Amino acid sequence: MKAGYLRAPWGLVHYRAAEEQVHDDRPLLVMLHQSPLSSRRYRKVLGELARFCVPVAVDTPGYGCSEVGSGVGRDEWTVDRYADLAWFVADAFGAERPWLFGRATGAVFALHAAARRPGRAAGVVLHGVPVYTEEEKAARLADFAPPYTPTPDGAHLDWIWRRVTGEYPWAGPELVTDLVRDYLHAGPDFASSYRAIWRHDLHASARRAGKVDLLLAGSADRIGYMHERAVTAIEHREARVLPGATDFVAEQDPAAFCRALAAVIETKGA
Repeated sequence: MKAGYLRAPWGLVHYRAAEEQVHDDRPLLVMLHQSPLSSRRYRKVLGELARFCVPVAVDTPGYGCSEVGSGVGRDEWTVDRYADLAWFVADAFGAERPWLFGRATGAVFALHAAARRPGRAAGVVLHGVPVYTEEEKAARLADFAPPYTPTPDGAHLDWIWRRVTGEYPWAGPELVTDLVRDYLHAGPDFASSYRAIWRHDLHASARRAGKVDLLLAGSADRIGYMHERAVTAIEHREARVLPGATDFVAEQDPAAFCRALAAVIETKGA
């Protein structure tokens, strides 16, 4: 794996890519992560993905090591702006027709990116699309993810740990520690991208985006119950559920994750 930065108008954008990138006829794959995490979640799959595409996993602004912008309020990062990040990255790597991939909040951004520039993406893969009702959005905006306050005794670290283990009670201490690291990189107001998608009309994006190539889900995914909502809401060519897969299938079962993407990208490119 290698990593680097792109200089965007608002600041630095951090990305991770395969060490050996092959720039022949293989398409660029722009990968957007779930919040409040980072491109670290794709470290284990970049090398295998490079067999059939040029994967670039990006830290969305305000998360991982990407900057949100000096003097910019985090709520100014709407789904429009997050979506345009995908096209900024594609342009930076010289890809006229990239593939777009997104997980959870990243799936909303990838779908809206396709909607913002209809027909430009070579293909779209969405992993675990969060499709909320209007009532659920209102409830989440009210109190789901309040900012934490750093304290001299470090109690906020315990708060983050408990939040992560509450969401993923099955996760071992190594994974929880890694997720806490991502929370800390995001900072006290870690939920700005959540608020962006709760204020956004995903159904409008779906109507403009065209047909998505793959809706991917896992049977043990924390938001797996939303998969059928996504199947109903988003026009697609294929919907697939990976047995036993959690939110973190890309790092827990890299082979299964890569097979799922290869089956779509290689087939369409043939």
